[in-house]
Parts: sequence; structure tokens; C-alpha cells
Amino acid sequence: MWLRLWRDKGALILAFVLPGFIFAIFAAIFANASGGSLDLRVSMALTSNTPASIEFANTLRKDAEFTLTTESNWDANTIKNRVKLGQDDVGLIIEGDITNPNTPFLTIVKDPSREVAATVLMGQLRQRLAQNTNLQTPQIFKQVSALPEGQETDMTDPSVTYYVGATAILFLLFSAMQGAAISLDERNTGISDRLLVGPMGAAAILTGKFLFLGLIGSIQAAIIVGVGYVVFGIPILVHIPELILACMGSAALASSIALLVASLTASAAQMNTVSTFIVLLFSAVGGSMVPRFMMPDWLQSIGKFTPNHWSIEAFYGILARGQTVTDLLSVWSILFGGAAILLGLAAFISHRMMRV
Repeated sequence: MWLRLWRDKGALILAFVLPGFIFAIFAAIFANASGGSLDLRVSMALTSNTPASIEFANTLRKDAEFTLTTESNWDANTIKNRVKLGQDDVGLIIEGDITNPNTPFLTIVKDPSREVAATVLMGQLRQRLAQNTNLQTPQIFKQVSALPEGQETDMTDPSVTYYVGATAILFLLFSAMQGAAISLDERNTGISDRLLVGPMGAAAILTGKFLFLGLIGSIQAAIIVGVGYVVFGIPILVHIPELILACMGSAALASSIALLVASLTASAAQMNTVSTFIVLLFSAVGGSMVPRFMMPDWLQSIGKFTPNHWSIEAFYGILARGQTVTDLLSVWSILFGGAAILLGLAAFISHRMMRV
């Protein structure tokens, strides 16, 4: 057994490198989130012209403990739209007079799935107000949702909506990896050699597998959406066309990644090792296991290169933000365009390996 393990470099990586690597990712995430030290992205609008409010806004611009984005012409609608589209984790609107705490003068614009972001921002603002103005009163804040009017009340729990996409892409990646592994058996038993005599060779083989895996994956994703509707009451009936595209796009990208991995590996053991590593890595960094806004800023940036991020953006954009097909054109381009590019690359590599 020791000899077999030593000769299988992929198994060595899985046994001794992957555990520590995954631990390092989760340690970075939860160490960052503990104590309220989230790397928040905050958009701010100043709608008050009182000197004290202007001075407080300038103080935040100079030394805020979060990433602050603001422009002089931004208003409340701008902040709501940015938070709704996920450009920022939470929004802040400074209105009224800070020296008159009898009415709320700070409005927190939140996404219901990121409630903790609003709570952390409020804590940081309270601390800064106490340091600068000795102002401590619960009446200084009010909270509003960035979602369209009536959308928030349709959801029993916003986190359920978030995890539709997060769970779907995680499951699709594992499922597609298992389905793509049959390519290795065909290669080793000589079936691929006989299929290569066809007019399109490896391209035809990979396209057939891609269509099959994509169809199965779309059905699996649709089942997850259906469970969300039946069990948790997620409103899906008004979003059927968009959800069909989200299911197909997520399945297509997962299938193309799986076929690319299969084309690069030489044995079933290698395929199992590499696929496990990739799926766990993508899922941890891309937001399937922990929401990305809880991660350090550098890890959030890396997460944008994972299929999990784009699948979550598709499903959450449809179900929570009320986005339409045209609103999500950039997401479709990644899901479907990325699938086409990776499928072409897999066909090219597979063709060369089969000819060797």
C-alpha cells in the first residue's frame, strides 16, 4: 500500500497537501470574519449639506476600516442599485444633521442575504461616532433593503435563495466529474480509437459527452430549484425562462470543466484525485461553502475566476434581485462562452492524447 501510494503522485497530493490547503483557506476566511473584521465593500452617498455631516463623510473617506466607494453625485437610488447588483456588500446614506440625533441620520442599505455585513458596518460606525462626536444613541440608524419593493417579503429566508446556486454548482461539478471519468475507460479499452475514425474524431466524442452531461446537469439543477419552490417557498414561477438559462449555463460550464480535466489525466485514480481537489477548491473560494463577502479581499478577487461565483450570481440575481435575461448578459457570456472555450480546449487536448 505504501508503494502504491508513493507511485501515485495524485494520491499523495490528495492525502497530504489538500487537507492543509483547504484548512488554510477556511482559516483565512473565518479569521477574517471573527471579531467583525470583514473586508466590507461599502458605497456611500452624502445627501446632507450640514457641516457636521460633511465632516463625518470626509473622515470616512480618509480612514475608513472598510473599502469605501463614493461619488459626489450619488444619491439613495444609486446606493440601492449598487447593493442590489452585488457591486458592494452594503450601502451607507448620510442624511440630516449628525449633531441632532433625535432622528436617524444614517441609512444602511442592505442585501438580506448579507445581514451580517449591515450589522458589522453599524458596529464600526457606532465606534467611530463615539470616538469623534461622543454620540451614542440607537436612533441614529435606519435600515432599508436594496431588493425591489415586495421582493424581500416573498422570501422566507434570503440565505435559502443564495444557496440555490451555491449548492447547484457544487453538486454539478461533482456529478460532471464522475460522468466525464468514463472517457478514461474508453481510452484505456480502445473504444476511443475506434470512435476516432469518424469524420470529426475527438470533437464529436467530446461534444456527445458534453451534451449528455449538460442535459443531466440541467435536470439536476432544476430539481434543486424545484425543491426550493416546494419546501422553502422560493418564488420561481415568474422566472422560468431565466432559471432555465441558469440551469443550462451552470451545467454547461461544469461539464466542460470536467471534460477538460478528463482529457488532461491519464488514469481513473488521477481523475479522482484532481477532480476532488478542483471541486473543493472552487467551492471553498467561489462561495459555495461560505459567502464570498466574508472572505479577505484577495480571496474574493480569486473567487471571481471560479464557476461557483458565476452560477451563484445567475441564480441569486434572478431569484433575489429580480434581474432579467438581459440584465445578466455578462453572466451568460461567462457560463456559455466559458463552456464553449473549455470544450474546444478539451477536444484539442483529447485528440492529441488519443493520437499518441
